[in-house]
Amino acid sequence: MGGLGCGVSVVAALFAILGLLPLLGWLNWFTTLPAALLAVLLGFLGVLQDEQRAISLLALVAGVTILAWAVFRLSIGAGII
Repeated sequence: MGGLGCGVSVVAALFAILGLLPLLGWLNWFTTLPAALLAVLLGFLGVLQDEQRAISLLALVAGVTILAWAVFRLSIGAGII
């Protein structure tokens, strides 16, 4: 679960970087937020199952960080820009 969560968090980070471009903030709604939520869920499940705990914790922290960044970015652009 942790390795999959890390992979999903990398994909979410790539979409978050792409969402930084002007007029692409809406991309965060459809790609970054769902992927970050999935990374948080997979990281949390990996921590609970105690398999590869460090990787699962990395996925959890990365997912929460990307989720916070995406919400912050959406709040700056009023959820659209």
